[in-house]
Amino acid sequence: MDLPTARRLIAEIAPRVAGAKVTDVIVPGADCIVLELAAGGRLLLGAVTTKALPILFLLDGPGGVQDRSKAEPPPFASQLRGSTIESLTPLEDRPGAVAHLQWTSQVGRTIDRWLRIDLGRSPSLALSETPRDPDTSEPPPAAPAPTVVSWHDEHGRVHARLSSENRDEPAESTRGFDTLNAAACFMFTELWPELDLAHRREAVERVIERRLKRTRRAMGKVQAEIDDSEDSERYRHMGQLLLMRQAEIRRGESSVTLTDYDGSTRFTVDLDPKLGPQENAESFFRRARKAERRGNRAPARLGELEEKAAALSDAASSLAGASADGIAALEQRFLRPAQKAPDRKAPKERVRFRTYTVSGGWEVLVGKSNHDNDLLTHKMARPGDLWFHARQVAGSHVVLRKSGKKAEPDRQAILETAAIAAFHSKAGKSSKVSVCYTEKRHVRKARGGKPGEAIVAREKVVMVRPKLPES
Repeated sequence: MDLPTARRLIAEIAPRVAGAKVTDVIVPGADCIVLELAAGGRLLLGAVTTKALPILFLLDGPGGVQDRSKAEPPPFASQLRGSTIESLTPLEDRPGAVAHLQWTSQVGRTIDRWLRIDLGRSPSLALSETPRDPDTSEPPPAAPAPTVVSWHDEHGRVHARLSSENRDEPAESTRGFDTLNAAACFMFTELWPELDLAHRREAVERVIERRLKRTRRAMGKVQAEIDDSEDSERYRHMGQLLLMRQAEIRRGESSVTLTDYDGSTRFTVDLDPKLGPQENAESFFRRARKAERRGNRAPARLGELEEKAAALSDAASSLAGASADGIAALEQRFLRPAQKAPDRKAPKERVRFRTYTVSGGWEVLVGKSNHDNDLLTHKMARPGDLWFHARQVAGSHVVLRKSGKKAEPDRQAILETAAIAAFHSKAGKSSKVSVCYTEKRHVRKARGGKPGEAIVAREKVVMVRPKLPES
């Protein structure tokens, strides 16, 4: 499409889409997007951004446009829904248009976006929140009735050009229309499906060719294993000969020429200079066993690969004359979307604290590591909770949780908690252990201190026997 034709086409379409709201985004195929508009009725504003058929069109009503789930929508598709088209103006320097879209958020904020539709040598779509410079000049004067010229290239793909100028060029088909938009709609409804089908056929063909190439490469490797298995007896024979003639072999030699059992036949055996005669012989025996194992498995594997290659070849042959339904079936077979990784349940978080209950139903938490001690003391414990630790020995931080209760733990609960702190310390096997305790509000972390270190004030001390509660 040339620049004057694009400007005339946009001049036809723009008045009808100004003020319309984008209710949905349809992706009928690769390189094609259609905006469903609400403007006193249902309109479809579409663009095809492929070199073979670059067009912009406006269809009245449904128009038979079907969304195809396998086509990848542009990343900004969700940002178009709910927008209002403020204007549609041509690009200044090339065929194409700029659609000014306005979107209002739930909180009343207005966002302006510009959708650039390039129909030049490199057709493309791009959405930006930066204003574009459109061509606001008047469109060219009326020209002869527009025509659509179409032809097929050497690969069988359809090409078409929309123009309002008479040009002398070879063409398979030339058709005239009353308006440029009518011509553009014809190109989309009649010619684009053929082009899209060709693209889909090529996509399937590329996948089949890749799989067939991999299969044939695998067949070559399996055939090499079969050929190698035929040498298993030769490897074993060479190993036995090395053992028999090891007196003639010096360590460090890379090859040796030996006489066979018949006393006349001589042949050269390649050796590993780092190994002695016995080790080289064992190496040949290993190669013989490996070759035999491969030889036992390889024929069945080769048969499977040959069947797979034949099926792929049949599928490739059926592509040439496949209908839309046939290609859809092949897409389902070869272009299945990548399966999402199964949702693995998040690993259970490690239990950081041991939990006990002492007299009076009080809950006691015990840290399992220095980092857990820090978390328990400085993050979880409340200022009024009681904090325990064995004196002058390494051990766990222990917290008797009050949980906002007004009541105070009795002497028995304190002694049982102290016994727990003694048990989870380096002095846990002693008969008596000195344990200090205080309210958590009097425990702080030293600046720059290591995990597990704490500074304690207003502590009280009890002597207890290390023990855990019975329940």
